Amino acid sequence: MKRPLPTVRFIAVTAIILSVASAAAQSVTLRYRWNKGETLTYRMTILTSSVITGLPSLAEMKVDQTMTQVMTMAVEDVAADGTSTVRQTFTSVKMEMNGPMGHIEYDTAAPASGSNPMVQPLRQVLGQMVGESVTVVQAPDGTVRKVEGASRLVDKILKSLPDDPSAQAAAQSLRSVLSDEALKSTLEQSFSRLPAADVKAGDTWDGEISMGNAVAGRIGGTVKFTLKAVEGTPESGIARIGVALALQQTTAAPPGPNGIVVKLGDARGSGEMLFDVAKGRIQKSTMKTDLPSTMTGRSPDGTAATMQNKTTTTMTMELVAK
Repeated sequence: MKRPLPTVRFIAVTAIILSVASAAAQSVTLRYRWNKGETLTYRMTILTSSVITGLPSLAEMKVDQTMTQVMTMAVEDVAADGTSTVRQTFTSVKMEMNGPMGHIEYDTAAPASGSNPMVQPLRQVLGQMVGESVTVVQAPDGTVRKVEGASRLVDKILKSLPDDPSAQAAAQSLRSVLSDEALKSTLEQSFSRLPAADVKAGDTWDGEISMGNAVAGRIGGTVKFTLKAVEGTPESGIARIGVALALQQTTAAPPGPNGIVVKLGDARGSGEMLFDVAKGRIQKSTMKTDLPSTMTGRSPDGTAATMQNKTTTTMTMELVAK
């Protein structure tokens, strides 16, 4: 005897619901899986927007900066435990800035296009990064065990800079983001830490973050990851992972020009990572972070000054299709 049509529909809907619930309850193993000899290309874009208020001669100042890096990851070796040795090469770097001094842009892929005199410092720094490589040793859970070559690259760039105060300030900034230690921290943020055990939808795991150095100041924080869902099967689907970030200043930088001291406020961030379970690689990750800070010091005429800086940073990293 044929079942009534409403009954058939009810059974079909119930089966779908049970199937989805079953998939959601299944656990999944998240591990980076590099293969010796393979090459992957990632594009990282960092947009930074700052609004500074309280300036002695200006009510408000806005500065926007966008840096786009294309990186080639060549896998040189994979140990029996999955630990990989990867050579990361800077393929191209593009920098754009909009602020009180107008629009400044430099792209290593089109080096002749920059006519603004302010482009020259960017050309000296970014131009020398292209084609250079660093070696990264990474465990399957994302722990970066070693970075080699970044400090050598910084030394190479610094040798080309003029011996003046502005160049020395640039050197300090460069070391704070491109030393072996700084790059190790950056990579652990970009290739986020994965859970030690299998997880299912709704499970969370924690991580830590550390940035900066004794000269530029240090920022530390905690990261909470949440597996939102696995789209597809647990063996070959895409894991959608939520990321929540909390930062605090652990060591202040020494006073800068005019005795300016920077104090970081309540910094928070949130984002999402799409992870290919079977291939063991990030397809795309995004993170938006709010970094409020207060700057105290003295204005050029010697009077005390307090300035507020509200900075929002949006980072996107995605796998570039061949």
